[in-house]
Amino acid sequence: MLEFVFIIVLVAVIVALVVQWRGGRGGKVLSPGAAAQFVQGVFTVTGVSERPVGTDKNGESYCTISGTISGPQTNPTEVYGTLVVSALGQWPQIGTDMPVIYKPDKAETTWRFGTAQPPPEAPGV
Repeated sequence: MLEFVFIIVLVAVIVALVVQWRGGRGGKVLSPGAAAQFVQGVFTVTGVSERPVGTDKNGESYCTISGTISGPQTNPTEVYGTLVVSALGQWPQIGTDMPVIYKPDKAETTWRFGTAQPPPEAPGV
């Protein structure tokens, strides 16, 4: 019986770590050096969860979304993740194209929603 409880706790911890690792799709500003490692691509929505009736205390809803990433230096790649949508934000629709960034040849594990920020211009240019 104790072994069964241990296995359940171990599986729960692993699931929590995977969810935390996969959940961070965007939101962080990349330094210019980190941004230079990413390329711009397109995420085409192929599946989306139903919009919940309410929102959380911050007025946000969580959307499970799947789609295909296409762009330079990668084959079309099927991925999924979680997207945070504000109460006033538009819920994703199947067929919608959304901008993403990813590391070349590693789209499946490094993608995130957003666009690459161009480096700031040098003064006097």
